Amino acid sequence: MNVAKYIQEKGVKHAIQVIYQYKIDIVLQKIMGVFLRNKPLKDIIMIESHNDFDSNGGAFYNYLIQNEYNKKYKIIWLIKHKESLNVQLPKNVDYVMQYKPSLKKNYYKWLAKWLTADNDCSDKLRDDQISIYFGHGGFGLKNCKGYIDVPEKVDYVAMPSHFLKDIFADQFNLTGNDPRLCFIGFPYVDNFYSNDCGDLNKITNQKYNKAILWMPTFRKGGGYGRQDSTQIGDLGIPLIKNKAEYQELNDYLKKLNILLILKLHPKQDLSDLQVEEMTNIRILTGTTVKEIGVDNYRLMKDCDALISDYSSAAYDFLQCNKPIAYDFSDVEDYKLGLVVEDPKDYLAGHFIKELKDLFVFIDDISNESDPYYNERQILRKKIFDFYDGDNCKRAIELLHITNN
Repeated sequence: MNVAKYIQEKGVKHAIQVIYQYKIDIVLQKIMGVFLRNKPLKDIIMIESHNDFDSNGGAFYNYLIQNEYNKKYKIIWLIKHKESLNVQLPKNVDYVMQYKPSLKKNYYKWLAKWLTADNDCSDKLRDDQISIYFGHGGFGLKNCKGYIDVPEKVDYVAMPSHFLKDIFADQFNLTGNDPRLCFIGFPYVDNFYSNDCGDLNKITNQKYNKAILWMPTFRKGGGYGRQDSTQIGDLGIPLIKNKAEYQELNDYLKKLNILLILKLHPKQDLSDLQVEEMTNIRILTGTTVKEIGVDNYRLMKDCDALISDYSSAAYDFLQCNKPIAYDFSDVEDYKLGLVVEDPKDYLAGHFIKELKDLFVFIDDISNESDPYYNERQILRKKIFDFYDGDNCKRAIELLHITNN
């Protein structure tokens, strides 16, 4: 590697961060390997998730705890954010910081029998370890090829449906006939079938006629100056061009007594955000959802409709079988592109390009009109093989984790 060129391209700060997070960790990993590589594996399950305790890893972990697997197995969380540890961990559950070099972390990496990942796959250090890549979300239209790296030593890659296998395989730089693809469904989907109360009451105690959830993917963020759209907008959110339109939107919602929850992506750069909460608009960020304990999927269950875009959220919501709107206001400026040539085959809801289209959708929700119901049923059968809430159970069986 040309170090000078790397620093010039990525910057000194990034280079130092890489050295701290990875290079030092590799040294510690090798040191621990001298002592541990021939030791028997222990009943340890190591879990990584998208934003700590969430997404597929979080759902899988909740299943383990609810069914008391932690009585037999030690569960280790790879944590990204220290603020995520504001809850007391159950018995036999511990954590290590994912991006902080430590002997403790590498001790568990050498001795854990099972490794699960949503976002950052850890390489298996030993052939007798068992690893599965869940992914951090379901199917989405945005093209993430090149951003997702599934290591060769991963044993299983979870799939939501046979219909989508070629698209997912291409995104992961795999082939559709890769034997590691396993059609068990994604663990997070089970949240839609749990008996847990929804999370809308954590956001508001007021009574509204309807609640609409807006979950845009991030346009700017993800670290190291990444910007996926050339059209960020004056307010730091898509679709709404200025504060006058934002006020107009709130007034329209107020007239119909509808609540709009703007749930920003946890990776979204908030430095450009120029909107505040209003009478009928609530704003959630990656930080605030942690502070008040909101889960995306429990919140989806409570809401009457969803607005999204190229994000997997638009397809997750199919589990709820409620109306969906797709914001394509910046599709021409979206640099990542889409995973399919003709997205219309993968849409079953209102198509939004400007504010007036959003008002039509809001009207339909207010009037309980669902014009895309039939199209949604067809799409539901394509996107998911399972609608039974047993995806975690299938993962447990696949990994041969027993509780007896």
